[in-house]
Amino acid sequence: MKKIIKNKIIIMIILIIVLSFGVITLGKYINLDFHSYFLNAKHFYFTSNRLKKDNPTYLVNNWSGVGSFNISFDLTAFKNSYVYTEYDIPYEVTFTCPNDVICSLDKATGVVYKESNNHSDTVTLSVTPTRSYSENERLSINIRAKSTSPYVEEISANFDYVVGKKGVTYEIEDEVNRPYLLFKITNAINYCIVIEAFDDYSVNDEIDINAYKNLSESDKSKCVGKNISITFDPNILLLDTTLSMIDTSTYTTTNISGTDYLNSLNFKIEPVSTIAIKFYKVNTSVNYTYPIVNDTSIIGVNIS
Repeated sequence: MKKIIKNKIIIMIILIIVLSFGVITLGKYINLDFHSYFLNAKHFYFTSNRLKKDNPTYLVNNWSGVGSFNISFDLTAFKNSYVYTEYDIPYEVTFTCPNDVICSLDKATGVVYKESNNHSDTVTLSVTPTRSYSENERLSINIRAKSTSPYVEEISANFDYVVGKKGVTYEIEDEVNRPYLLFKITNAINYCIVIEAFDDYSVNDEIDINAYKNLSESDKSKCVGKNISITFDPNILLLDTTLSMIDTSTYTTTNISGTDYLNSLNFKIEPVSTIAIKFYKVNTSVNYTYPIVNDTSIIGVNIS
């Protein structure tokens, strides 16, 4: 009889503990829902295209492991195209970066003005690794934004960059309503291949980066890091034809309404280097950022 009573007591204790956790968890959800309901009732919307209440994680695979890059995001004051906050929202932005990375914001505080065209403000975090990351290493960055008036709301996101096999990687930096985007391609390979014999080097010999740096410009042209070919639709993107690299590249054109526009560019990239190419957008309201915002690149890339 005592054993039965003892077992009942144990079961009751377990039930009380389980129910307590359930009540606490339910309480959190109720509190969050009530908070959101209260803010919506006040027509207060502090949102973002990247940062969210549930702190999502954006994963970028095949990062080169070297070179600087930017993380841009919009802080917005609307629920949808028809419902938006009718007063200014000042905000603060903070971040967490590893010790071997230098991070800096273009603005740590700002205001989403009610009179702005899109009820939004763009913030950019510049990231510069102080060392070269190895294959499969992960660089994790957390960004948080908090409205400070008239109500407090916090949103955040993690950005994880994983180093792929050492080689060539590329990205597109863009934002809504900016007239241009930047296509950045990085060659992390630390040697080049001889394509024309010179001095003591034969075709297909490898020349490491240190020896390559000491070559004359004429001899450097006889050694290639990688050959890059990019294709693009001039109905969507227009290449900045003031780029000096066009003179040393080959290209093709297409005729649109009697005018020839470049639609491809073929060029060489040196070992351990990055090239940035500017394109003007036909539709500035589109954000072509790759790989975080979009899963596929608007610019076709072939590497050989």
